[in-house]
Amino acid sequence: MNKIREARCFIIMPFGEKQDVSGKTIDFDMVYDYLIKPAVENIREFKINCFRSDEISEAGWIHSAMVEHIFGDEVAIVDLTTLNPNVFYELGARHALRKHVTVLIRHKGTNNPFNISGFRVINYDHENLKSAEEAKQQIAEFVSNGLRLQNTDSLVHEVLGDRISINCASNRIKKCDVFEFSLKKVPQKKICIVTGDIRGVKMADIWVNSENTNMQMARFFDRSISSIIRYLGARRDSAGHVEEDTIANELSGVMGHHESVPSAMVIATGSGELEKTHNVKKIFHVASVEGMVGHGYRPIANVGSCVTAVLSETDSSKFKDEGLKTILFPPLGTGTGGGKSREIIPELIESAIAYLESNPLSVIERIYFLAHDEETLGIYHHVLNQQKEVLAGDIIESS
Repeated sequence: MNKIREARCFIIMPFGEKQDVSGKTIDFDMVYDYLIKPAVENIREFKINCFRSDEISEAGWIHSAMVEHIFGDEVAIVDLTTLNPNVFYELGARHALRKHVTVLIRHKGTNNPFNISGFRVINYDHENLKSAEEAKQQIAEFVSNGLRLQNTDSLVHEVLGDRISINCASNRIKKCDVFEFSLKKVPQKKICIVTGDIRGVKMADIWVNSENTNMQMARFFDRSISSIIRYLGARRDSAGHVEEDTIANELSGVMGHHESVPSAMVIATGSGELEKTHNVKKIFHVASVEGMVGHGYRPIANVGSCVTAVLSETDSSKFKDEGLKTILFPPLGTGTGGGKSREIIPELIESAIAYLESNPLSVIERIYFLAHDEETLGIYHHVLNQQKEVLAGDIIESS
């Protein structure tokens, strides 16, 4: 079954008949119904649902539901035509909260205030059919490219970058969907993206744990994949209290008196309780980050080598009778390691493709990459779209 990526688009604009700055009356409901909505909702590669503030049944000038849309929706289109203060307030909130896919439009003849004069704006004329069609095409291109490329279009984020700390819980993906891509050279091998929380993933024989070179798993209540694997793999009583720290104990036993391992080193352990609850047969701990005294952790120099090392370990003779066919990678080094997803994810994907093409007899049939939020999913899709020469077929959905 074909799977089209879904998204939401919040439209920030006047509604009803309003006058522009020149005194011309414009029917913004018509602009919305016949220009903006068709442009966005007819993009073939995405299924996008549009929402406008007057369609949200909650009273108030700018209320909680509107803020949720401004922050949570993957796309926002802002009509500047009337130079309305409410619109500029919402645009400012959007630029502060989201890095990308904020599209600005205006009726022809509108002059932007000086402080946003440098932004790209799409002009339209709803009374001119040719102009309206051109605007539709431009809006569709801006939205499509924005979702695929995830380029920053917020001046706030462009200037402040990683210094902005935002709780992106509303941007997390709750549903577990799988997007599969076959390799042209090795059609039986697939590169897959699985969405949602790792706790909802039950189709991978191996889970890869992005670990530090000291092979010290995260504490149970840290916010990391390592902590989740450690806790879910542990034997617990009926109240959830850990009785046996199964995976961490086994890993510690393998390390023995050694304090660290080389970068990209792989250590395999059992999966503890995860075998019963999530069908996981093995945990492969790979040294993808290294610690620096006083500075925390950072990704190793070549994170892509971790993918190669893990897959090579899977194909080693010690696991030939284990029936290991599927493997799940988180975006290595992007959590507590602080690596940038946009830089690391291409390395991971390219290394996985290169390994499968070079090793067509590998026991691994499907390599899953985890995308827990919309931004990470967008980066994965962008990277995979750039690999069309080596990938075959459409994106398809599995359960």
